[in-house]
Amino acid sequence: MRKKLFSFLLIGLVLLVGCNEEKNAGGEAKEGDKTTLTLWHYWSENLESELIDRVEAFNASQEDIQVELTYVPYSELTQQLLISATSGDMPDLVIGGINEVQFYAKSGILEDVTDKVKDSGLAEKMYGNIAAIHQLDDKYYGVPLHTNAVALFYNTDLVAEPPTTWDELESSAEELTEDGTYGFSASAHNSQHGTASWIPFLWSTGSDVTNITSSDAISALDLWKRMFDKKVMPQEIVNKELEEVGVDFYNEKVAMIIGGSWMIPTFETEAPDLNWSVAQIPKDKTHSSVIGGESIAIGSGQSIEESWEFIQFMLEPDRQLEWLKATGNFPFSDDVANDSYFQDNEIRRVFANVIQNSQGYGWGEQHNDINTAIYTVLQDALVGGQSAEEALKKAKETVQPLLESNRN
Repeated sequence: MRKKLFSFLLIGLVLLVGCNEEKNAGGEAKEGDKTTLTLWHYWSENLESELIDRVEAFNASQEDIQVELTYVPYSELTQQLLISATSGDMPDLVIGGINEVQFYAKSGILEDVTDKVKDSGLAEKMYGNIAAIHQLDDKYYGVPLHTNAVALFYNTDLVAEPPTTWDELESSAEELTEDGTYGFSASAHNSQHGTASWIPFLWSTGSDVTNITSSDAISALDLWKRMFDKKVMPQEIVNKELEEVGVDFYNEKVAMIIGGSWMIPTFETEAPDLNWSVAQIPKDKTHSSVIGGESIAIGSGQSIEESWEFIQFMLEPDRQLEWLKATGNFPFSDDVANDSYFQDNEIRRVFANVIQNSQGYGWGEQHNDINTAIYTVLQDALVGGQSAEEALKKAKETVQPLLESNRN
């Protein structure tokens, strides 16, 4: 779940190998006594600009390592990494989705950095939930650059106190739906936007994809179906990504939404006069959210020492704080989360706390297929004519073999 989870158009893979450079056995390029590292990323706009600034700062800070950036569209990153692994032309560094580290690790395309993570103190600093999604078989294969999560955004002119339970959410949504304003909205899009919006409700019951046909899981889907059928949620949510739901919110067409922390800068810019705040997603048994963000990892067989030097540069606490301020993202450890920038601002403080109570998907190499099964559940139940139980039983037929495959 990152800031730009949309489908990107393939605009080509830039090759950054100089004419006078020679690849050594480790994969990095050598030019004289300087090591040149390639870093693949899928960022555009602000994130890309901020990354370029930091790469330039790193390159200027020392004389031994030169980092060169290669843009790979998000929709092509996994395929290109797998191709590069078989061709022996792996990037030294890769920035990818925080929930995809385990998949890449199991595919054998990432370097084990356990010793580096532990020796640097990062293993102790990271929140346990963040550390877990960077590990496979108790070994680290990457570290986070930043995190984000989803929470309840609400219009404070319409909502005096945000709902904290499902019952309160449903009743508030009904009361607030009037005069062209909907009470509640969230993405039910047939993409990971839908999955990220609904799965905190599933997790709130104590259920997961492992028991997706439980009575608790059915109740999580039934909640959305009831609100959708009562038309206290816009009928267009099946076609709207998270950012489009956000547009409805800042245009005051809806009182409450499930939105992402990356939306904060947009709301501040596009709707400076809107009065709004954020809260934990209303719960059944426990509050829950899903961790998003990006991680950085080292390509398998590549130059570990030089690559790790760049990673440490990026994660130096003061530099990380500036990165988070510039990109609108959130930390993964208390040493940064306790800074006044987060603690003295109500909205950022809520999100910093939400992230500590969130979890990653943990679906390993089956991430994409399970994600598809989950957002299909929403489509089937809301507009496909199926009951919540029927939609979840259908999903189980897809998910169960995938989970069994993960265990093998």
